[in-house]
Amino acid sequence: MRSESFLLLEQLQGLVSNAKSLGYHDDDLVKLTFKKILESGDTYSITELENWFVSKVNGVDRSVIDRVLNMAHYQKSKFEANNKFRIVSDGNDCGCGSH
Repeated sequence: MRSESFLLLEQLQGLVSNAKSLGYHDDDLVKLTFKKILESGDTYSITELENWFVSKVNGVDRSVIDRVLNMAHYQKSKFEANNKFRIVSDGNDCGCGSH
């Protein structure tokens, strides 16, 4: 995952660590964050996100973390449905897929 994506996740970590629940504004921020990560070409595993949030955020109501993970899953499913034929880069700058 790119450093920009980690910075976005750290912002969410701050939001989650101070929340007893999420409001509409918070929901929009969470959705936008995961959308930005996916549009940047990064991807994420819901299981890895869950482990990351649980290890980084102590004493938070589990329902807040579950809400964030639900939105992450929704954004990922929506993104994948809209980009069925998206070409994944193999790290080659030319885009030709050869090694």
